[in-house]
Amino acid sequence: MEIKFSPELLCILNYARDEAMRTGSYGIGADHIMLALLRHADNNACRALAACGIASDGLKEAIDRKIFSERAVPWQDRAMVRPTRAAAAQLSAAAYEALKYGQHEILSSHFLLALVRSGSGAAADLLRSRGLEYGRLRDLMHEHRFILPRRQDALPRVEDLLGPLGEQLTRLYGQAGDDTRLLS
Repeated sequence: MEIKFSPELLCILNYARDEAMRTGSYGIGADHIMLALLRHADNNACRALAACGIASDGLKEAIDRKIFSERAVPWQDRAMVRPTRAAAAQLSAAAYEALKYGQHEILSSHFLLALVRSGSGAAADLLRSRGLEYGRLRDLMHEHRFILPRRQDALPRVEDLLGPLGEQLTRLYGQAGDDTRLLS
């Protein structure tokens, strides 16, 4: 079974590089992906946060306070900004969330579910401190149809996810280094 990033998540991942650079990091972490998700705004993850009473602007400011560095990454170093292993693991967990529901594209809602379930870092800690826990978020996403109901036959093997996702991340960030192929 092949899984891929949705066009929405590809756009968010491009923004994540910009967020890492803006906050002064050469490593794109889950916090940068969350900032990018908030920046994108028109996605089911942001709608779910709003339905849970979490304001996107306030969450962005809180994450910024935790990870911001006074010195941004220079534009000429853009190609050196790469995803961290922790972020790749978080995206693999998001892929697992997608496949649990029988979907073959990873959406922003899958990333948010994975972040709340097992994520670490400022964004995950802030969400949990605001009372957002996995079961509540999952139920809300089902209720509002931000994710489809789980199929019992849809559980994937983690081994089937890791190779293809790593290849997609490598290709995505390699292409972003070429200014002619930027998506954002």
